[in-house]
Amino acid sequence: MHNDIAIGSNLFSGSSLDFDSYRRYDELWGSWTDAHANFLSSLSTEETSDLLKCANRRILKPRDQLFGAGDRSNDVYIVADGCIRLFQVSPSGKETILWFSFPGEIFGIAELCSGGEREIYAEANETSEVYAIRRSDFAGFLGRHSEVAMRAIGILSARVRTLGHALVGLATENVETRIARLLVRFAAVSSGASCCDVHSDNELCVNVRLTHQDIANLIGASRQTVTSTLMQLRKQGAVRTVKKHIHITRPDYLRRMMEPGAA
Repeated sequence: MHNDIAIGSNLFSGSSLDFDSYRRYDELWGSWTDAHANFLSSLSTEETSDLLKCANRRILKPRDQLFGAGDRSNDVYIVADGCIRLFQVSPSGKETILWFSFPGEIFGIAELCSGGEREIYAEANETSEVYAIRRSDFAGFLGRHSEVAMRAIGILSARVRTLGHALVGLATENVETRIARLLVRFAAVSSGASCCDVHSDNELCVNVRLTHQDIANLIGASRQTVTSTLMQLRKQGAVRTVKKHIHITRPDYLRRMMEPGAA
């Protein structure tokens, strides 16, 4: 199990950089890091033992589906390793990515109270391990640990704020700024360890496999626009691709793209 990132702090394992300079130009940084809080690592030893004794461990291969829209919401999940992609599919078949859940993060909790049908899909973005906890068992766990219940509510509230403000960004920011902000945010939460041995100390790794279409779905742009923007960033030496991951080689360049008034 990976607990490499200290969410909400300036620590980023494998990099000497902190994120203070980005936080100044990202008013949602706090909500973003709270929304991606490592729920599992926040538990005490006693709480972790109490939770995992009723959890079933599942191993997923890339693109394995964990649940789909219309399924009964019988379980709550925690990512132990890997990455889970959460998305919706429109009647016309268009996919909209809502979230990526990383190690330690909890998901599938929205229907906890009602036990209704799922409205979204969850699938492994890469080889992943998850803990599945029955809805009734998780409710009992929260009843025994009220502070943990409040922590879970806080995470859900932060996700609602983050997704809500993302809609504002669609109307107020250009595509270049949205891409820069997305890459920096994902570098902060995707993985504490670098994905390869050949990297500089000032290089940030977006350690999650994102296709150009994934990025387009996340920021509300066309794939062609995302591709051309990333090509320009590569020409500027601001990013490079390593083992299907994007590395930010000039973090200062992306920071300037996030500054107010940046074109």
